Amino acid sequence: MLFYIAAFLVFMSVAVLPFFMMERSSFLRERSNGAYGVVSWVSANFLCSLPGLALISILSTACVVPLAGLNGFGTFFAALFCSLVAAEGFMCLVGALVPHYIIGIALGAGVYGFFMLCEGAFKVKDDIPPWFIWVYHIGFHSYSYRVFMYNEFEPIEKFDDSAPFASGHELLKFYSFDKVDVGRDLGALIGFGLFFQACFALVLHFFHTGRR
Repeated sequence: MLFYIAAFLVFMSVAVLPFFMMERSSFLRERSNGAYGVVSWVSANFLCSLPGLALISILSTACVVPLAGLNGFGTFFAALFCSLVAAEGFMCLVGALVPHYIIGIALGAGVYGFFMLCEGAFKVKDDIPPWFIWVYHIGFHSYSYRVFMYNEFEPIEKFDDSAPFASGHELLKFYSFDKVDVGRDLGALIGFGLFFQACFALVLHFFHTGRR
């Protein structure tokens, strides 16, 4: 369930593409007229998206955590919010690179699916071949899933006798999540989001000038 929540909400960030495509012509016209610059527009766009992402995150957390009896309401919310910030930035970058939103949705969905395969759910980190481990590190899904798993299972001191693991720490050790630094991983997610926004601004600056 932890994998599904993170994967589904992050995956749905592809829906922002049509809105950016609709705004792109207005941005180009206003930029060519000198109404505003790239940095101001990207900053405003980013800041305006934060309340909506926070609302989605808090509503999802409020629906899932109490009903499913999960641990760590605050950490769950923070991980989900930071994941959506990173996902929003990535899709803005994709939207600036592709000519049509259908291409962008397909590209974004493909990259997200690629990252999901290597985030530690389908394939344990220690079992990923050395020549492919880079996908685990560059995919921001890995960091959000690590936080979700650690937040849920680290407080559990003992499972039932029928469980395959004696404690939550043993389960985390099996998945190579026993040494997770929650603050560092949340910082990495925020870093991904800011990095994507910076790349988004650079693409707009050099390739969307409004000049023919």
